[in-house]
Amino acid sequence: MPDITIKKLDEMERYTGPFQKSQDFFFAGKSLGLSEIGMNAIRMPPHWEHYPEHDHAADNEEELYIPLEGSGTLLAEGQSYPMKRGVLIRVGRPPSARLCLGRKA
Repeated sequence: MPDITIKKLDEMERYTGPFQKSQDFFFAGKSLGLSEIGMNAIRMPPHWEHYPEHDHAADNEEELYIPLEGSGTLLAEGQSYPMKRGVLIRVGRPPSARLCLGRKA
């Protein structure tokens, strides 16, 4: 039998701590049983302004953004990058990044 895990987003374990500010934060990697890469998913309401500017330089990690719906802008090192469904954005080490969300598609 192949080692395959399939889950819908709403079936995944969610973060429910003090930084909860109307977003849904899912522990996707943990919920899927990933052991070699980390992965989280966030469902954010339109114009949500609480996504923190951050980087993963101390962890020596890259980030990958995959918008599933809606639109926004990724800000990194003074540059703006449009985000929309169907466009994947990789952020290498060490730039810090921040999201500015637009409307829901």
